[in-house]
Amino acid sequence: MRTARVEPTPMAGVDAANFAVEQGQPNVVTLVGLLAPGGFVNAAGAPDVDVLRDTLAPRVARLPALHRVPVDAGGEWTWRTVTPDLTHHVRVIGAETAAADGDVSTALERTCARVAMTSLDDGRPLWELLLVPRVAGDRCGMLFRLHHAVADGLGAEELVAALSDPLPADTTDVAGPGHADTVPPPRRSFILRLGDLVVQTLAVFRRRVRSQVLLGPLGTTRDVAFLDVDLASLHEGARRAGGTINDAFLTAFGRGIRAALVDAGEVPPASVPVSCPVRLARSAGEGNATGVMLVDIPLGGPQTDPRSDGSIAQVAAATRSEKARARAIGTFRLMRSPRAARFLMRFARSQRAVAAIASELTGPPRAYRLAGTELVAAWPLALLSGNVRVGVLAVSYAGRFRVSVQTDGEHVPPARVVADAMAEALGRIAGRVHDESAPVGGRSVRHPRSG
Repeated sequence: MRTARVEPTPMAGVDAANFAVEQGQPNVVTLVGLLAPGGFVNAAGAPDVDVLRDTLAPRVARLPALHRVPVDAGGEWTWRTVTPDLTHHVRVIGAETAAADGDVSTALERTCARVAMTSLDDGRPLWELLLVPRVAGDRCGMLFRLHHAVADGLGAEELVAALSDPLPADTTDVAGPGHADTVPPPRRSFILRLGDLVVQTLAVFRRRVRSQVLLGPLGTTRDVAFLDVDLASLHEGARRAGGTINDAFLTAFGRGIRAALVDAGEVPPASVPVSCPVRLARSAGEGNATGVMLVDIPLGGPQTDPRSDGSIAQVAAATRSEKARARAIGTFRLMRSPRAARFLMRFARSQRAVAAIASELTGPPRAYRLAGTELVAAWPLALLSGNVRVGVLAVSYAGRFRVSVQTDGEHVPPARVVADAMAEALGRIAGRVHDESAPVGGRSVRHPRSG
């Protein structure tokens, strides 16, 4: 019996554009986690990868996004559907170990820094689930990597949920605190939307960032650091200061940027513009649905307290107006096709309008389980692009607010410098200067390109 031929599926322009911006670092969305012993992970933190593959096989079969291979026919992008080989897509990798010079670092952060510079095989479906045995005591590390053309951060989180074990029948999944900003704004008139577009476009082409540390050619190594704080405490602290969790996150990022500039010997300005993705309604056939807003983030003074210096309220005022503008405009015009995205990337390598990248996702209030194994901690991994050398990405997950920091390992102080300053600021906002959960590891180090 002859198998029916599967016709290629057209690729949305906004998805194809993500191949054009893949310069300097693989354009890959990564969700990082720690798996506790149980299920397919033994008491020593080693996984039985065959058990996991057997469990995931029927779930993968139901997810078309994990079967797509990109095809470029002279600028016309399509998806070709194939059956993924789970022996390739779900596999075990080795963890990075401590540096020979004695520098203290966690194996998870070091491994993420190495893998961040490894491309996905574009001859296969553009995803992989990597397991890292004994990466943190008896914990097994997990990196779910997905090309940005397949899905944005929210889409990647939805795929992880679909691969995870079903929730008990009596479980009701409710949104975490501080994320009631997903209701679309009222539709604006054509004249107002045109004005919004002009304002956004002009902002992108301004040259106001003078730092030679934050912006410049990207090196071939990355540095990664993680931190987390109690979610409910952060929500309450942000509310008392006049903002949301995202406003507190951006305020803390300002403190992290300040720490990096001081460490590098630069005099910090009063504020810097940061690019923040904004969730949009996803159209049929699209894996990506994000707008962009520029938010001026105060860096604070050397002794200022983010709870009382007005910076959270200042950020909150900016995000309210800019988020509405971004949603009214929709997908950024220069990310709606590969041709426009290539023009954007030529400009992005010398732009001076954006100092850093920050994004925040809403994750589940309860921990996922994968083949009977609990995912006890999870972070989305930030990535860099253009000439931007510092990025942060956060998610609320199972009662914790978890942040990853990624920096250019050749030109910027270690990611741990940014992470420690952010942890201190978030701890103050949450009312716990010395939060009970320390960062995953100590000082991070630089890594050579792998793969």
